[in-house]
Amino acid sequence: MAIGDTNVLSLLRESMGFLSERQRVLAQNVANADTPGYTPNDLSEAEFHRALTSQMRNSASSSAVAMTASQPGHIVPQGGAGGRTYSVASRPDSETTVNGNSVNLEEQMVRAQENRLRYETAMSLYQKSLALMRMAARPAGR
Repeated sequence: MAIGDTNVLSLLRESMGFLSERQRVLAQNVANADTPGYTPNDLSEAEFHRALTSQMRNSASSSAVAMTASQPGHIVPQGGAGGRTYSVASRPDSETTVNGNSVNLEEQMVRAQENRLRYETAMSLYQKSLALMRMAARPAGR
C-alpha cells in the first residue's frame, strides 16, 4: 500500500477535487453576472457526501477513492480511470434583475470565499498528514 492510499488522504483528495470543481462553477457564475437570463449554478454538497460515504462503505478492503479523467487530454491515474462527476444544479440567488439574470455577485463571492477556506483547510490537513507519515517512516535517530 502506498503512502497516499490511506482513508484520510483519500477523503481529503476527493474533497479537494469536489471543492476545485465547485470553484470552477462559482467562477462561471461570476463571469456570467451580466448575461441576460443567466441563472447561477452550484454543486450539491449533499450528493458529494452521499457518494463519498457510499464509496467508503463499499471499499472496506480498498481505501482509495478513484479519480477520474474528465477531459480526453487528462492523465489517467494509476489503477485505471473511474471516480466521480458532480452534477451542476441551478441555484438562483436572492434577487433577479430586469434582464432575467439572477446572479448576485456578493452571494457568489461569499460562496467562493467559503469554498477557498474549505479547500485550504483540506490541503493543509493533507500536507500535515503526509508530514506525520514521513516522520513516522524515518529511521530512529534521524
